[in-house]
Amino acid sequence: MSKDAQTYSGTHGHFYDQNGNELTECVGFELTEEFDKAESKRAGKLRKGHRVVSSSVSMTATFERTSNVQKLIMELAKNPEGKVNFIGELDDPIAGKYRVAVIGFSPDSLSIAKWSHGELDEDTSLEGTVDDYDPID
Repeated sequence: MSKDAQTYSGTHGHFYDQNGNELTECVGFELTEEFDKAESKRAGKLRKGHRVVSSSVSMTATFERTSNVQKLIMELAKNPEGKVNFIGELDDPIAGKYRVAVIGFSPDSLSIAKWSHGELDEDTSLEGTVDDYDPID
């Protein structure tokens, strides 16, 4: 690792739908892979070994709710068993760029309607499971 490595700034993040349209309302994105492990015991060893046997991937994207985001939510609600793809990108002019394709997103729940008098909706989240992902670029 370089001792001169720079920290990424989320200010330079971008989020795209499966048609390549940028959803500029996206203010946060996280893709997480959790690993399931099995224990392995060995004769003559005190400590157990561990081996990854499976994993699951989840995604959270946070938006300011606009008509574009509402349309996306309603499209997902029309076909809750359907799956969609996204691309998350961070293009920091100092720290560098990385992109990841999100393949087969399926929402866990959807916030169909949400508002509060005198406030902007700045924290509508899409949370769900993902079939796969692919680092790109």
